[in-house]
Amino acid sequence: MRRRLAAEDGQTTPLVIGMTVIVLALVLVMFAATWVNVQARQLQSLADGAAASGAEAVAFALDTGPGLALTDAEARQAVNEYLAAVGATETVPGLAGVHAHVAPDDTTVVVTLTGTADVLPLPPAFADVLPARVPISAEGSSRTSLQR
Repeated sequence: MRRRLAAEDGQTTPLVIGMTVIVLALVLVMFAATWVNVQARQLQSLADGAAASGAEAVAFALDTGPGLALTDAEARQAVNEYLAAVGATETVPGLAGVHAHVAPDDTTVVVTLTGTADVLPLPPAFADVLPARVPISAEGSSRTSLQR
């Protein structure tokens, strides 16, 4: 009985395996969080660029006095053209919603993009194995100004 209790053969193997599993799990969680953050930043970049493009669609309001006028329709059209030109659906594959409008001050375009981000970048063959997605959204705004 003493020999059996004194033998330490195989005592560290479960410890090493357990610690390896824990470390790999932590690395996987950190990688997944970073991957979602990258996709959210790409969506934010698209929203900012789309808002700037929408704000450039300025029409002069000559019938109501000198100034600038932005309409929701013009802003939406400019935003959609920008997103199509930069390939937004290829940049953020989960892009689902685009909402563009002109703020009440009539000089600011606000663009809200929504979509889903993959938790892990898996090849298409494994996409159904781990279909983990999280919703992401981004809002960008841009204001027009007229200087002389």
